[in-house]
Amino acid sequence: MTWIAPVRARELEAAGAHEQLAVDATTLLREALPGMDVEIIWDGVWLRRIGADYFPDPALFSTETPPFERWAGQAAKFLRDADDYWFHVYHPKPGDVIVDIGAGRGEDVYAFSRAVGPAGHVWAIEPHPETFAILNAFCRRNKLGNVTTLRYACVDEPGELQIETLPVWESNFVRPGEATAASYPVTGVTFDSLRERYQIDRIDFLKMNIEGAERFALPGCREALQCIANVCISGHDFRANRGEGESFRTTAFVKEFLRDAGFTLTSRDDDPRYYVPHHVHGSRSARHQKKTAGSRSEDREPAVGEVLTFRSEAQAHGRLHDAGGAGCGGEQEACIHLLASRIELRRGVQ
Repeated sequence: MTWIAPVRARELEAAGAHEQLAVDATTLLREALPGMDVEIIWDGVWLRRIGADYFPDPALFSTETPPFERWAGQAAKFLRDADDYWFHVYHPKPGDVIVDIGAGRGEDVYAFSRAVGPAGHVWAIEPHPETFAILNAFCRRNKLGNVTTLRYACVDEPGELQIETLPVWESNFVRPGEATAASYPVTGVTFDSLRERYQIDRIDFLKMNIEGAERFALPGCREALQCIANVCISGHDFRANRGEGESFRTTAFVKEFLRDAGFTLTSRDDDPRYYVPHHVHGSRSARHQKKTAGSRSEDREPAVGEVLTFRSEAQAHGRLHDAGGAGCGGEQEACIHLLASRIELRRGVQ
């Protein structure tokens, strides 16, 4: 099957003949995928329409041998991948709220939007300006009305950062320092501040896949994590293993951070795919669920009127966060005040 040569495509684009190029490409695509309802569209960015779904593709004419069969099954692959990678432990339900930190071009957003339905919502955060523009086109064209997109880098301290542009766009990463010819400026914020600014009062599932920057993003989520029952955070040790730098070795950090935040962890350490063992799933029980018998007094739900003792003020405040979700607003705030009325801090207790 012959496709439009990259040189020819560039000539037509330079001449402003995008519509003619789209017509020619649509003819060839229909020959490659007979019987399928497909189309190539120019909308400021090249799009492939496969049935009812639209896929922005800036590299549409970068090769003379496109993967036509992969294009035909791309929507189904997005759903399969989300089910495999992100929903391994918790599968979002209709009405859920999902936060996607590192939303990319919308591959996972597509599955998240469908999973939560019209009654749910997806907050899609992506820092790279080119990737963000594609994400917006993807959401607009596919009418993902339950998705809000935000262009920020989630970090531990607010500031101005750079995001590097790599040949494989999925590997773009955020860093401090000076601009380069391949970087773009991006505003770094804590997710806790975004959550407050946009009044995200409830989060049922957090997904984070940000190419090593999880080391900085997670400390900026401390308050939010107290309100989240389910997470999946991708570590990136595999990038360190192939020589891209030790800063990408984050899986141990992710696990320790989530354990300290009260999550029970699941990972697929024996999966042969090099990246899957670094997907760290975390879940926690309902805030008021009683712990099993024999648990330490500072970890379990106190009975009405019971006095708990702690070794430090920080430990007591941490227990309040874990039990009541301090800062979560509404009902949780009422819960925290109730708990505070029956927890006693005794300084110096050994």
